[in-house]
Amino acid sequence: MKLPSFFKTPRNQKFTITPRYYDPIKEEIEERTSRIRREMMIEEGDDGIEGNFYDSRLVGSFRQNRSKVKRSANMMQMVIILLMVGGLVGFWFFGNIALYVFVLISSVLLYLKIKHII
Repeated sequence: MKLPSFFKTPRNQKFTITPRYYDPIKEEIEERTSRIRREMMIEEGDDGIEGNFYDSRLVGSFRQNRSKVKRSANMMQMVIILLMVGGLVGFWFFGNIALYVFVLISSVLLYLKIKHII
């Protein structure tokens, strides 16, 4: 039995999900037929659609960019490690001045990274 109250209490939320049917074979057939239609339009000389359709396929398209990103990340990690080691060694030898220089250089690098210059 519920007691009367001045405040409204929220009701229970209901979870409903509508199942979807996915047919990968049908999806592949539709993709092939649309690609063949586009190729036939190019062969006929209809230039209504621009670009090469083989370039738009995703198979193997990320392999080239992965190595560039990996090199860039490795380089940035090396710069960060060298800055931290340099800051620590500088702090041992020069004291707070090296710490201030380290903070200044790291903040400039962070700014350049945010602006996508590095």
